Amino acid sequence: MNQVSSVTATAAEVVRSFSHWRDVASKNPVFITNHGRETHVLIDIEEYRELTGPKGTATRSNGDDLIGLADWIDEALMICDHDLRIEYANRVAGAVCRKPATDLVGRLLVDVLPSVAGSLMEVHARRTVVGGEPSAADIPSPFHDGGWLRFQSFPLGSRNVLMFRDITEDVQRHRLADVKTSILEAMSVHGEVGYVRLSVRGTIERIDAPFSSMVELDEQRLIGITLADLVIRDQRVDFRDRLETVMQGGPPQRMRVGFLSNSGGVAHAHVSIVQLHGAYGAEGAVVMMTACRDGEED
Repeated sequence: MNQVSSVTATAAEVVRSFSHWRDVASKNPVFITNHGRETHVLIDIEEYRELTGPKGTATRSNGDDLIGLADWIDEALMICDHDLRIEYANRVAGAVCRKPATDLVGRLLVDVLPSVAGSLMEVHARRTVVGGEPSAADIPSPFHDGGWLRFQSFPLGSRNVLMFRDITEDVQRHRLADVKTSILEAMSVHGEVGYVRLSVRGTIERIDAPFSSMVELDEQRLIGITLADLVIRDQRVDFRDRLETVMQGGPPQRMRVGFLSNSGGVAHAHVSIVQLHGAYGAEGAVVMMTACRDGEED
């Protein structure tokens, strides 16, 4: 309710001057007493509908519904005043900052979280406070070494909102992907290391130039072909069995394989097969190979 002060009237007074008390009730609830005891409340119809309407449909001035919602979002959220004193922090903020959310409220940001002082998080937050401009960036986490945060700050009325979430795993995953890309480029430049990526069905999804040269077929003609079909007949069953073992989560396999080339010859290579892991489990296999020199044994 939007009451400013408590208004009390006796039942007799309300009966004698109902129109007057009705006007008073349009601004503040009127507590009606009988023999000195409060028994009823006279309120405006809109106030009554707000109280009795379906839960969640009313717009409450105290913002309880929004605060409750903020506790369920998957991002850390803090609401600060112009001095960066924390007025509200949700449970995720407490988890990321490694401090109970209740311990954060009412304290200056840099006092309750000393590691924030001088960090990029403070720089972006103060930019919003001083200039009133929103800010967003991926920044090193001030809460643990090697961590990263996706951070946002923006003004909301007279307050400033700080939102952030831990993206350390995402950054590490992207870095690992960059490393893998560089390794593949280095292998291609080396010229003697072949690479084939297989789907869960054993078909070729990607190759590099050395393997293409080994079998004398370009990438466009090899994509979608079952790699085992390029293995010489005497070794084909063994190769398929080893590949299936890897696909089912078995240990990596190493063997010497003869591949049929487009010219009708056979290119022998030392081959290693490992399972390709993805975010949702096995996604196929990776086959690495180096050409065997004449007379070279396993």
